[in-house]
Amino acid sequence: MVGAKRVTGSQTTPLGAGGSLEGMRWVKGVLLAVIAICALAGIVSTAALGQTQAALAIGVISLAFFSRVGC
Repeated sequence: MVGAKRVTGSQTTPLGAGGSLEGMRWVKGVLLAVIAICALAGIVSTAALGQTQAALAIGVISLAFFSRVGC
């Protein structure tokens, strides 16, 4: 090919250069922790108000969410 520039592996930057993947993993962990805290707060606050069925529904939904995240 006339005028084609050959790119070797040394000229490309690898994925996640500079530790960006570690930062993303940290952000996702913090997000999951915040979701877990909010789910527990929702269960406790609805149970304290006497809405046990709503508290159970929130618990079942959050359990399903975290079981899906764990897979």
